[in-house]
This record gives sequence, C-alpha cells and structure tokens, in this order.
Amino acid sequence: MLILADMPKPVHGMSNVNKAVLCRLTSKGTQAAVINTVPSYAAALFGSRFWTILKVFHTIYCWNKLIGTLLFSSVSEVYRPINGGSGQVFDLIYIGICRVFKKNIYIHHHSFNYLNSKSKIFSLLNFLAGPKAVHIVLGERMGHILSELYSVQLSQVRILSNIAFFEDAKKESTSLLASSHCLVIGHLANLCEEKGVDDFIALCRELKTRNIEFIGKIAGPFSNKTSEILVNASLDEFDEIEYCGGLYGADKDSFFKSLDAFVFPSKYKNEAEPLVLYEAGQYGVLNIGSRRGCMEDVIHDLEGISIEEGPLMVSSMADTLQLQYNSGNFSAQARSARINAFATAQLKAKSVLENLFQDIVGK
Repeated sequence: MLILADMPKPVHGMSNVNKAVLCRLTSKGTQAAVINTVPSYAAALFGSRFWTILKVFHTIYCWNKLIGTLLFSSVSEVYRPINGGSGQVFDLIYIGICRVFKKNIYIHHHSFNYLNSKSKIFSLLNFLAGPKAVHIVLGERMGHILSELYSVQLSQVRILSNIAFFEDAKKESTSLLASSHCLVIGHLANLCEEKGVDDFIALCRELKTRNIEFIGKIAGPFSNKTSEILVNASLDEFDEIEYCGGLYGADKDSFFKSLDAFVFPSKYKNEAEPLVLYEAGQYGVLNIGSRRGCMEDVIHDLEGISIEEGPLMVSSMADTLQLQYNSGNFSAQARSARINAFATAQLKAKSVLENLFQDIVGK
C-alpha cells in the first residue's frame, strides 16, 4: 500500500491522523510505502509566503515520485487524505496519476469545505477517482452529503471517526468540582471568534450575572490580534477567567482533567470533527458545543449536549450548565458514565478501522 499524505511536521489534526494510520498499518505487519506530500523538512516556514512557494515545488517533486513508485513497485492501493479548499488542485493530479495506473484509491475526507456547497474542483476530482474509489468520511452526515451532492454510492463510503486513533479513555481523571464546589469550564482552540472564544467569554458573563460560582479557563494560541484583545479584556473584567496559553502534552492533559465542562461553540463554516471534543471526552468531561459539521453526532455519542446556533446560544449554554450542575451531572459517577461512553464509541470506531484495513490488505 502507498500512503500519499501530509505527515507531521507541521503538526495538525489531519497530519496526526495520517501518522496514526501509518503506525496502525505497520503495527499489523502491512508493508506501506510513504510519500510525504508536505515539505516537513521546512516546517519552520509554515504559514509564511515561502512555505507556499516551497510547497508548489515539493508537490511537483511528489508527482514525479508517485509516477516512479507506481511504475517500479507492486503497490495496488493508494490512500490519499484530500485537501479541503484550493489545495484540491494538487489532489487532482495525484488522483489522476493513480487512475492512469489503475490503482485502488482510498480518499479520506477531513473537511466540510466542499460539502457546504457543491464544488467544481471536487466534482472533477470525484470524476477522476472513479466509481470504485472508497471514500472514508468522519460521520454519517458527511457521508450522506457526499452522496447527495456528488452521487457517490453509499456502498463506497466508510464511516470512520477519528476517535479510533485516540488512546483509551482516562479512568483515573478527576474534576475540580468534587473538591471545590465550583464549576470549572474550559475552551481550547486556535483562539478566534470563528471557533467561539467570544461566545465562551459571553457565557462567563452570563454565569456571573446568574451568581453561579465558576472558573473559566481559556487555552490555545491566538489566531489574530482581535482575539488577543478580546481575551485580555476578559481577564481585566473577570477574576474568574484564566488564560493558560498554548498547551501541549502533559499540560494539555492536565487542562482537560481539571474541567467539568468543555465549551466549544464553533461557528467555523468548514468545521468537521474537532479532535478537542475527544480530548475532553476521554476524561469524562461534559462537552457542550454547536452543531457544525459532525459535531452534533460526536457530542451525542460522548453524552454531551449540542446547542443550536443563534441569538439565544449563550443563554442556552448557561441554562444547560445550570441544569447539569443542579442535576448532579458533574459528579464522579456521571463523569465515569461519560468515560464509558467514550470507550464504547472508540471500540466501535476501532472495529470499523480494522475492517477497513482488512478490506485494503485483502485486495
């Protein structure tokens, strides 16, 4: 099998999943060739204009390497996670080359960019991939939209949640609520209004108005100056709000362990399946979020609560937190139940993953 994918670095959700797919395949004894379609050797330039220029030249190199690999190896299956936007122009060539060599193509979808409305580029990409291509999607909703917009047969769709690539649930976790009797809520993202940091701050303001004792933790790097100003203003306004900065590894784990509820009211138009929901869910934290992309299904599977977007969203989140608090749903027992829900969802996803690998290896 050939994995034709962006690998870390830079590190982001899709590259982490790509690496996890490779590790899982090789751990099963499957031989997998890899073409890293991103210039990881220059990851320090990511986000700069030099990165864009370098990626164009790197992609041309990868096209030629792909042709050579398919010419001189016995590879019959190609796994390609596609880009969400204009990067699909590169994907057109990758997929076209694979079709010329009559390879079995597995397309992994990670974005709703071309699912929110019909895309001419993806329509062409789907045509090039052909009716036998297997489409790996993140949730049932994603699969149905793909079928409706682009006439992809549901028999060619495999639903695989990213929870399959997470470590097992963390049953040793504890919340602060049990000892402090103070509600601890958190928000972690590349901080911007699209991801909901403004609504999180508004929620803190609403809780304060209702005289509900809470601690509000904000974490992650700032995506823009506006968000930095917004968060800094909230620190001046509230003693209850803390800014934790960018968190990684053990620090991120400690952040989620400390929470009773994780609040993610994303308004990002291309939101698909935010990994932070699983990062919170593995510790039994109550997820409260919007219904973008596959979020409603994810939150439901983790026994959280999804909220409809609109002018009443902040007050609805406050109502939800107040009700959950009064109902005892931040207790150790309730948290344990959510950890079990995470484990159940993960087991189901891992089963799908194993069946997918068997399908690939069996061809």
